[in-house]
Amino acid sequence: MATRAPTAPDGRVGRVVRSRLAICDACLDLIQEGVLQPSADQVADRAGLSRRSIFYHFKDLAELYDAVVEVGMQRCAPLLREVPSGLPIAERIHRLVDARARFFEATAPFTRALTAQALTGTAQAEAWRVSREGLDAQREDLARVFEPELGALSATERSEIVEALAVAASPPTWEHLRRTRGLTLARARAVLARSLTALLRDAGVAIPSV
Repeated sequence: MATRAPTAPDGRVGRVVRSRLAICDACLDLIQEGVLQPSADQVADRAGLSRRSIFYHFKDLAELYDAVVEVGMQRCAPLLREVPSGLPIAERIHRLVDARARFFEATAPFTRALTAQALTGTAQAEAWRVSREGLDAQREDLARVFEPELGALSATERSEIVEALAVAASPPTWEHLRRTRGLTLARARAVLARSLTALLRDAGVAIPSV
């Protein structure tokens, strides 16, 4: 993707990669500090580079945004630990809630930046694409985790349940619980667990009461 550098002699590849990563890291740091749409000047200042160098490494802000997304996902990927589908259903729900809560907490500023960029930013197409890809990946993960229970359903019912689960365990829903509703981390986790449990029970899945 955008963080790859062209072939160059005499160590230039390493310098180019380091500069591009420094720019991406600077942009991510600004986003984590609450700057939802960092300007080229802000990124350059944080990276210790000139504004001109930003557009030497990236043809425009849209390409920079694409690279920032890739680096951001690499930063946070370890938080999304895989939940084995062979575990008891209650344990799977517990582990899934734990993994999603950690991931959503860590990526909350990034989610807000994506939303702002998708609505009014200079890289709207990239922001919408990244949002869709992220939500699709999380939906597929939910379908995999609960496949033992949902596999016997009709295609239509299975699709509807998976979509409902994906909405319950999505970044926008988590943002609503934590930021709009102001719930504590523990309360938000409890709501997410209850929502997943209720949806699965509605699909006929037997889940022991805790």
